[in-house]
Amino acid sequence: MIKQNRWLCLFLAFLLFAGPALPAQAAEADFASFLIDGDEMDFPQRPLHIQLYQRDQTGTFVPSDQVVGSFPLNRTAGNTTFYIQLHADGVQVTVDYLTDANSDGVYELLDGQDDPICDVVTADGRLTAWDGVDHRLEEGQIFALPADLLASRGQAVLQGRLAAGQEDVDPDHLIYLLSLSYVPAGGGEPQTLHYYLQLFQSVIIPSDVPVGSWYYEAVEYGLAQGFFSGTGEDSFSPQGTVTRAQLAQILWRLGGSEEGREVSFTDVSSGDWFLDAACWCAQEGVMSGVGDQRFGPNQVLSREQLALILYQYARRTGLQMEGGQSLALFTDGPSTSSWAREALGWAVDHHLLSGYEDGSLHPGQGVTRAELAVALYRFCQDLLEL
Repeated sequence: MIKQNRWLCLFLAFLLFAGPALPAQAAEADFASFLIDGDEMDFPQRPLHIQLYQRDQTGTFVPSDQVVGSFPLNRTAGNTTFYIQLHADGVQVTVDYLTDANSDGVYELLDGQDDPICDVVTADGRLTAWDGVDHRLEEGQIFALPADLLASRGQAVLQGRLAAGQEDVDPDHLIYLLSLSYVPAGGGEPQTLHYYLQLFQSVIIPSDVPVGSWYYEAVEYGLAQGFFSGTGEDSFSPQGTVTRAQLAQILWRLGGSEEGREVSFTDVSSGDWFLDAACWCAQEGVMSGVGDQRFGPNQVLSREQLALILYQYARRTGLQMEGGQSLALFTDGPSTSSWAREALGWAVDHHLLSGYEDGSLHPGQGVTRAELAVALYRFCQDLLEL
């Protein structure tokens, strides 16, 4: 049964998936139950572009059919285990690895037809490459597939599909297609359950942060540290802007979330969510007001403001404030505000901020959430050594 063309089964994957209602997600059919038990999980409908590769007469994999659609995706992070309980004899459990080896957003699925390229769960609970034998499991058996086991197998598969000598293997490039297949005894229509799984090490990354993007690792770090939260159910909005209050809140948390002494700003009141953060940043000399006794909490944070604030935070921690890139190297470097020139040169020299392809720096431009994530990641990792 395992030798069937599983490409056709892709279209059946819309039929059943683990729904989002319970903390430990379960889905059940007459012949098997599937349970996800994890620290963090969500279940978005996600558009996927999947390219099928099949062997030609020489045994070489060549592009074949493709499908583009919205698939139910079960995403988990942290300590996760997938449980399968069988209610009938003869069920087979397979795992296909959908890779995005080119980081182009198109996932590759290799269908070997008579010689499938997939893993299979054996009767003794091992997950191993299919060996040409149908592994029919027995009613009553319960199998546990830890996420780290799937990730380990997936990493090996991805490494095997990458160009020879390429060592950069990111398991977040993978989507796992877990299939439970069953043919009733004495004949009857074959039944198959499909689950699309995506595994993250520490935190679920929103879908608008592409794997391999220049800010992916920084966003992952920022989410894990609690610097950021998503802007929607499954979005980070990397090109969105940042306010001064938002940065104050991040730096306040980074500094230990101490209660700030009251500072008199006319636009900061006792009920504001950023009250402690704004007061602490002001009293510590990390952020000053914008004039006229105003903090400017809702003002969009500019790139030169970010540079100055991080510079002042670093100086507060006792770091040696050495180095500074000449702003004259940028076409608009001389337009930097006088109060920000030293700090912006320092930030560029330490790779917290960088110029654009056209040679500009845009010091007065609003910093994006992606740019802030990268700046904070490098600031914490390279300078504060957290």
